[in-house]
Amino acid sequence: MSDSGIKWTLTRGVGRQIFSFFLLAALVPMIFTAWLAWHEFSRGLEVESSRNLKANAKEYGIEILSRLELASAKAGEIIRIAEKDGLSAVDEHEFLTDDFNGFWVIRDTFAPATLLRSEGLEIDLSLADENHLNAGGTKLALTQQNELIMLQAVGSWAPGCLVAFRLNSGKIWGARDNLPHNTEFCVFGENGQRLYCTDTIEAGIHTSLVDTGENRSSIFGEWEHNGETQFVALWQLFLGGAYATPSIDIIAVQSRSFAMRTGTDFRRVFIPAIILIFVLVAFLSVKLIARSLVPLQHLTLAARQYAGGDLASRVRVHTGDEFEWLAEAFNNMAQRLGRQISALEAMSGIDRMILSGTKFEDVSEDVVGHLVELTSCQSASVIARDIDAPSKGKMISSCGKEFIHERIDLPGGIDNSWCQPRQVDIAEVDDQQAPYKARFEAFGNSFVVLVPVVLNEQLKGVLLLGFESRLELSQGSMQRVIDLAGRFAVALSSVEREETLYRQAHFDTLTGLPNRQLLKDRLEQHIVNARVEDHSGALLFLDLDRFKDINDVFGHSVGDGVLIQAAQRIVSEVRDRDTVARLGGDEFVVVLPSVRNESIVRSMAERLLARLAEAFTVRDADHYVSASIGVVMFPEDGDSVETLLKNADAAMYRAKDAGRGRFEFFSKRLNAESRRKIGLERDLREAYYDGALQLHYQPQFDISSGEISGAEALLRWTHPTDGVISPDEFIPLAEDSGLIVDLGEWVIEQACKDLRAILDRGLHPGPVSINVSALQLRESGFRRAIMAPVRRYEIHPGYMQLEVTETAVAQNKDTAIALLESLRSDGVRVAIDDFGTGYSSLSYLQQMPFDVIKIDKSFVDKIGSGVTSNNICRTIIRMAEELGKVSIAEGVETCEQLEFLQRNGCDFVQGFYYSRPLPPDQFLEFVDKQDFHTKRRKALEIL
Repeated sequence: MSDSGIKWTLTRGVGRQIFSFFLLAALVPMIFTAWLAWHEFSRGLEVESSRNLKANAKEYGIEILSRLELASAKAGEIIRIAEKDGLSAVDEHEFLTDDFNGFWVIRDTFAPATLLRSEGLEIDLSLADENHLNAGGTKLALTQQNELIMLQAVGSWAPGCLVAFRLNSGKIWGARDNLPHNTEFCVFGENGQRLYCTDTIEAGIHTSLVDTGENRSSIFGEWEHNGETQFVALWQLFLGGAYATPSIDIIAVQSRSFAMRTGTDFRRVFIPAIILIFVLVAFLSVKLIARSLVPLQHLTLAARQYAGGDLASRVRVHTGDEFEWLAEAFNNMAQRLGRQISALEAMSGIDRMILSGTKFEDVSEDVVGHLVELTSCQSASVIARDIDAPSKGKMISSCGKEFIHERIDLPGGIDNSWCQPRQVDIAEVDDQQAPYKARFEAFGNSFVVLVPVVLNEQLKGVLLLGFESRLELSQGSMQRVIDLAGRFAVALSSVEREETLYRQAHFDTLTGLPNRQLLKDRLEQHIVNARVEDHSGALLFLDLDRFKDINDVFGHSVGDGVLIQAAQRIVSEVRDRDTVARLGGDEFVVVLPSVRNESIVRSMAERLLARLAEAFTVRDADHYVSASIGVVMFPEDGDSVETLLKNADAAMYRAKDAGRGRFEFFSKRLNAESRRKIGLERDLREAYYDGALQLHYQPQFDISSGEISGAEALLRWTHPTDGVISPDEFIPLAEDSGLIVDLGEWVIEQACKDLRAILDRGLHPGPVSINVSALQLRESGFRRAIMAPVRRYEIHPGYMQLEVTETAVAQNKDTAIALLESLRSDGVRVAIDDFGTGYSSLSYLQQMPFDVIKIDKSFVDKIGSGVTSNNICRTIIRMAEELGKVSIAEGVETCEQLEFLQRNGCDFVQGFYYSRPLPPDQFLEFVDKQDFHTKRRKALEIL
């Protein structure tokens, strides 16, 4: 975004307001979140500091206890030596006396509450102390000068006497250098006397901690010392049981600034980060506001970015006007182009990886070479599963400089018995369970070490090391082999992924045939070769006839089975150098890169038609289809893939129009017809959406009275340039494209609307006939599509008459018959249209629910041309009468035809003899006149 765009945005009142709101919305939660994070961090850090300081105090106290225990042991040893060898012998053991500043024997007799006075010491002993000492215990006493004295009773050497040891405080309290850094320690007696401190710490610190009332086993608090806050932790060392003396308190002191130094470091980063986030939010806010207020600037910028190849950028405009629509068009265009380019780049990337040498053979040879180097084995091999044939494996071996490539059988694949490194005696394994046996025997090896190649808990292959004799690999060598197996597993996975991606990009997943992309690549090369070498090739475009019926009736699984078998049959009829591809659906393409003449192509097409006409057995049931084939020659009929496929498609549709189950060669006339067909299909869809279609009504008459008895609704289309298009031309287009379902619903809706207008005039035109296609009968909502407008316009269902052909019903017999029966139960009338011209069966006629039989115009046209034609019409009329149904003859144009139908008992007629199809307003006027004449005639008859 330019500086002018930002300045322009911030100088607008709305821009400033939105910008201020964005900053406030970001600042408030950001400050709260920052405060909360800092608070929680500081609290957690303080808790951690407390835990660490308490641990230091406890650790120091345990060290003091360990030193006291050592001193006690040494004192006992000194007494033992004196008892045995005399006091003079003690001097020979200097290491026993280094914990003491001296010792002496106290000879006063024990008595309750004895006051020992010796060497300037005054120590009170209670009766419990005497018992403790007599029991062999050690008494730890504190002098008035806060010195530690250790007492032990003398045995046989001086009965009734005590030995007093003055403890070396430096040894007991330890050296300062051995204590934690930046942490001071003090030792206090139970009554608060300070025994030892590493620093000038006031004695009041002990009193303040004890006065908190907390459990003295572990206390934490703060203390002000020399103007600085200190963290203080107290841990009580219990000495009563072992040394018959009160407990001592260990205090650890650490400056708060040192304990919380991590928070200081965090604050140096945290505050700038918050500022940076705020600046970033402000910057993004300006950009977002400017993007909303300067849509044209962004559209221009987006156009330049797209032109420069940056298709990842998107335009964000929400103005609700043309700018937003244009932005959406830009985004859609960029997205489509981006996807196409991404797909091409992905495909080209895959091709580059394949061409770069990342192949299984290259990687495997490299691994085999490294195995020999790492383990000094006599031979080595790798085995990997063939992803295209799981029962097969690829094996690459070496017993020197040459590599041997083999395909081996893997019964059941590489099973889990190979998932652990192990050594195998070749003589003891079975050939089927060890497909590598023959190769290593040929190498002269007796033992093989197997190392699995595993990735994501999936066995990818096996590394094999051959040795002439049993050998236990060192742990280091085995670890190197396992590491190499891990790298090889990644390489195998990469190769498999590349092969899988290549197959997905170039082959059809259902049939395994080349897809459109691979067909395009091969066909382009064949076209170039044909032009350079001056020969012809052929392309056959196959489409399975009636395959959609199998898919709709029996399901996609059966349809897939038919497609797979069809692909196999096509492949079996072509040469190895020919290409068979599936374009999608039921469309296949066969490319013959070089043919001498058209007779070879004809022979190929005939063989394919014959094979595809055979029964397809899927799930124990036979299904039948045929094929329509369009043939083009290249480069005569086109020098590009698109042109050849388009022309072959046109020839294929001509084969379908000519009766299906046949083939047609392309011609220029077919190309023109194909273009017209595509154009009309497109224009028909536009006419439907634009409301340019019309509904006309051809009246039907009672043949005996001449009164109007109904009408047939007929769809009409006037093309803006080609004029009136015949229904015989555009109705098949609608059926092929699937538009017939939407057209049918529109016809039903419009017919009900026009019929309501007529009924509101007090007129009664009789039932309106509406033609129904086979596609409509397959729709699950067809009944609702009929009855919904009937109920909405409040029309009696008897005014609706559906015309269906026997062929349409036969395509989905059971469903169609059930649907027609349900509509008849609703009151809707059913007529069989074009009777006798399509799929006719007396058994179907007996099952079909219908009220009317319509005699096709092709039979009516031949009335008077011969006995056979007259008999056909007469037979249909008589059959309808015998079945209790009504007969209607359509296409009556002459008086002779009318008289014949009257003589033979036909019930109703329609045709140009009475009236052409009329627009709704003219039809209403026609019904009105007929109603007037009918009333007048009846009045005259009464007179």
